[in-house]
Amino acid sequence: MAMRPATALDIQRWDELVAANPDGGMALQTKAWGDFKGRWGWKPHRFVYELADGRRVAAQWLERRIGAGQRIWYCPKGPGVITPADYAEVVSQTRDHLPGVFARFESEVLADNAKASDLIGLGLVKGTREPGSKSTIFMNLSLGEAALLASFSQSARRNIRKAEAGGVVVSPMEATADNLDTMFELMKATEKRAHYGLRPKAYFLDYWRAQIEAGQGQLLFASAGREMLAGIFVTFVGKRAWYKDGGSFDKRRELNATYLMQWEVMRWLMARGITSYDLVGVPNRDQVGTGDSRDGLYEFKAKFNPEITEFIGTYDLPGSNFAYKLWLKGGERVAGKLANSRPERFLY
Repeated sequence: MAMRPATALDIQRWDELVAANPDGGMALQTKAWGDFKGRWGWKPHRFVYELADGRRVAAQWLERRIGAGQRIWYCPKGPGVITPADYAEVVSQTRDHLPGVFARFESEVLADNAKASDLIGLGLVKGTREPGSKSTIFMNLSLGEAALLASFSQSARRNIRKAEAGGVVVSPMEATADNLDTMFELMKATEKRAHYGLRPKAYFLDYWRAQIEAGQGQLLFASAGREMLAGIFVTFVGKRAWYKDGGSFDKRRELNATYLMQWEVMRWLMARGITSYDLVGVPNRDQVGTGDSRDGLYEFKAKFNPEITEFIGTYDLPGSNFAYKLWLKGGERVAGKLANSRPERFLY
């Protein structure tokens, strides 16, 4: 079996194919996301892998030219396979189809199920950059409201009740210019406290609008009276949803609005048939409590579910060992500096 370019019919039903992947679908593999990245320095290419047992995997690869006729390839949170055997098959099929310096895989194969030595044996090299979603926490929304709420820690339930008693209200919002501006201001306020770096406003506005227009994103705000407290942007495809962006102002923090906001987001998703909610972005298990910059995120998210799910992360398939070594030696650093001066050229 072989990897092939997606047909016109495949592309017409692309998001349906993505949702049918073994991983259940990923928002960063949707047509809206690929088209958005196409406006920010990448060129999307869509392929279908035909596995030996007849199953198909739809995969969106992003291509970027990096000078001297060279190119790199990146498959954000994909291809959409979850077992080591399927992963080995898509790596093998990719080898002769994406010429360039390297192709970067980011499939959601569990770290517990794959040995690094076996992955290296496929001709892969551990990626130099890990996604913020390498380790995460999943919420099982199929439990239903009562069972899900009961599964939270006592402090999470207490904080939810406190926010409700304090008059906090969480509401889905339309993607008006004012609302999107407010969401970015909330994120800026959070970045000022956490110092994690923030891409340009135009970048966020572009994909927020794109995913909302595709029916794959929703903005929600938490407020108390006339005071805006926090905001969240969730994205979804198939039965899966992701906590994509969040932010809060540094006021009325005693109300614990973010706890009620996450709970109301889960309720909103459940009402739409979503069964899995990915909270995204926590430390690896062995990093918890070590002073990792994401310790605070874990402390908050663990109150909903303390179990960390850890994926294998990024692996590169070099197309040319010589060119790849040059990239590792300095190419990625130089490209990163260019990206800092030209926001449309952000890497990854």
